[in-house]
Amino acid sequence: MSILLSLHNKLEKAAPVLSNLIVVLIGTYIFFNPFPHTTALKEISFYLAIGLIGVSLVLKKGSFSFDSPLSRPFLFIFLWAVICLPLAINRDNTLHDIYAHLIKYFVIYFMIMNYFHSSHKLNALLWTIIISVSSFCIWSVIYYYLILGHPISEQLGAAVFKEITTNTIGIVTVFGILLSLQKLNMETTGWLRYTLSAMIILMTLTTLLTQTRGAIIAMFCVLIILSFRNRKILIFIIAIIICVSLLPIKSRLMPENIMIKVKDDDRLRIAFMYIEVIKDFPIQGIGFGMQSYADDKFTRVYLERTDPARRTIRLYRAPHNFIIDILVRLGIVGLALYLYALYRALVMIVGLVKDDRNIGYRDWGLTFLCTFIAFIIQGMFENVHSGPPAIVFYTLLALVTVFWRFQREDKANDVARHERACST
Repeated sequence: MSILLSLHNKLEKAAPVLSNLIVVLIGTYIFFNPFPHTTALKEISFYLAIGLIGVSLVLKKGSFSFDSPLSRPFLFIFLWAVICLPLAINRDNTLHDIYAHLIKYFVIYFMIMNYFHSSHKLNALLWTIIISVSSFCIWSVIYYYLILGHPISEQLGAAVFKEITTNTIGIVTVFGILLSLQKLNMETTGWLRYTLSAMIILMTLTTLLTQTRGAIIAMFCVLIILSFRNRKILIFIIAIIICVSLLPIKSRLMPENIMIKVKDDDRLRIAFMYIEVIKDFPIQGIGFGMQSYADDKFTRVYLERTDPARRTIRLYRAPHNFIIDILVRLGIVGLALYLYALYRALVMIVGLVKDDRNIGYRDWGLTFLCTFIAFIIQGMFENVHSGPPAIVFYTLLALVTVFWRFQREDKANDVARHERACST
């Protein structure tokens, strides 16, 4: 009996350590998300976290909840991807991608939701993301321009960064900028404010150096929205405009050049080609596997079918638009389910924005709304359903859910206090 009691006591003491270790492993995975050549480290962190969560559940020293407005949409998307598997163009790759680019992202979402449920741990996660993005910016600029010797007029990472391409760097950096601005808005400690300001400047310059029009349009749009809450953001916008005018990349980033490029961009012609694919697979799509795009024989049929006036010169192996991407791979039903998930996320965000009792929820709600808008804007120009952009997206959804759960708990506590007051 004493042995069992001693074992029970040891398990009780080990439970917090186990939980904290899981938090560290998830944080490690999130930290290295933007960095190329860190796949092994991220995979080790991911599977170790999964293993420790399994151990904690077996020993009944932890819990794992699926209580989220997004659980049902995620389940429906997964089931539809599986239902469409027998009809997929590339079944083997579809099976692989259902796991690697759907189930794993859902798991990351639920791990963050379950293990960063306290304000202390949530704050640690936010700082992890901000420091991660800032570190990536320092490394990428030094490596590309100083070590490799590329001129500053070249797009950051062009033809060099494979795991995080030039066009997707902005998804990570704009996410970091918006989180940092909100932390700066809340922070009162002088040295932390200076540190956050330096990080914001660094992330903004990195975004500009990518010369990615989608990222720059997204950044300006959300900064304008934030300026209605804080007029000081207008100063920041003016500073960015001055910075653009002084950089050797200004010819690509001037408003008139951006609009000309958006109008004449190949992405419009790419869309016309993939619309031809959708016509043949309107309901179920071609399958969730992304390697289906790599089948030149398959995609060239649709390139040749496209109106010559709307046809691209070369063959593009991805739609470069998240809506068309979903339509091609999962059909109309899959897109409807995906939009349902976005709607449920937006409802949570709006609930935070409209909270009339807690200014913290309102401010974070506006930040999440801007991040959501920035992601959607950039998703109209680039593939965002895999790699670092997808991790950013599911991390954002998890953060929204954690704040939504905090808000729900606060409301429940207020109701309980009111009922006790009335009973006395």
